[in-house]
Amino acid sequence: MRLRTSAPEHVQHRAQSQRQGRSQRLRRLPPQGRWTGRVLAVAVLLAPLAAMAVVRGDGLSHLPDAKSASEYWDIVAHFDSNHHLFARFLITNEGPGERTAIATWQLIDSNGKRTEFQNGRRKKRWTLSPDGDSIRIGSSVFDQSGSTHRLEYDSTKRGIRVAFEYLPRGPVGWADSASDRYPFDLLELGTPLTGTIWLKGMSEPASVSGTISITHTWMKKSEADLALRRIDFSSTGSEPSVYLSDRTAPSGKRERWLVVARDGEVLVQTTDFQLALSDPPTQKRGDYPAPSELRISGPEIEGVIQSGPTLAEIDPLAQIPQPFRFLLSFKLRPHRVWARASFELKLLPGQDTPETVLKGSGITTITFTNPIPPKVTRLGN
Repeated sequence: MRLRTSAPEHVQHRAQSQRQGRSQRLRRLPPQGRWTGRVLAVAVLLAPLAAMAVVRGDGLSHLPDAKSASEYWDIVAHFDSNHHLFARFLITNEGPGERTAIATWQLIDSNGKRTEFQNGRRKKRWTLSPDGDSIRIGSSVFDQSGSTHRLEYDSTKRGIRVAFEYLPRGPVGWADSASDRYPFDLLELGTPLTGTIWLKGMSEPASVSGTISITHTWMKKSEADLALRRIDFSSTGSEPSVYLSDRTAPSGKRERWLVVARDGEVLVQTTDFQLALSDPPTQKRGDYPAPSELRISGPEIEGVIQSGPTLAEIDPLAQIPQPFRFLLSFKLRPHRVWARASFELKLLPGQDTPETVLKGSGITTITFTNPIPPKVTRLGN
């Protein structure tokens, strides 16, 4: 088990103290070391910049400076009215140009009707705040700059206005891949959320409340080179909250991570468990096998997550405007599925803790960058 034990402000305070100590040592250099001292001073000034390149869990933009680099924030929200909202804010250097930004939304009402909307902009036609904590892509806004975070889409032309806000409790934790090429942070898990939904034809906006879970992922290489399939589960009911991820690489190798938290405090955070996927139905090469059951077994936790009815199923490229769609289609044939799910987990007894049984509901998200060959499917199970 690995628990998060440090906070960004502690890191910043430590770095400030180190800078002050280094400056005092430089001022004591003798005159004959003047030029050496100046060179060292420049090095000292540059060193903290490298160290501060990425602060895990801060939610800020971390797009690497690489030709195929991308980053995205994935959002899953469930409302007491039985509405669901799935959104992704993406910044990418893939395709024509660089720093292209795309926001995609799926809103499912209580009757299962899906409303889809999106925005896409090239470099300099969208806005990222200087601190990297607020992004606007056309009518789409994701703002993490204040004490209350906001998520909005407002388009009179489309006849869609949705606005949500929440008090951030995260970060919950973060996952480090073995090669550190595919880091992602769990920013929020089951955080209370309120807002309004208005669609064309409604007499007035509908007030809603529920929970939101957010992950933030970034990478230097094309995601298709790092992940064929990624499974994310986040619970949507009462506390404690549960999050599970499982990534299958093109080689068939898998990496997984599980978190159990209550009111933003981590109870369990581990990669030390086995995850058995239910056998997919007989398939031909080119299918997108979506397991219906995830069975967990480990020294701290065991149980099962079962997927239920599908809420939405899309081709992500269909939401991307041309010419990006055409150029990306040479390398990608992606597919995404969101489904209802239920879970029953046992936190196994420890020296001072009794066995605890957790039951509830959630959303399973399965993202494919390309079809999975049968050979990789067998390795993945």
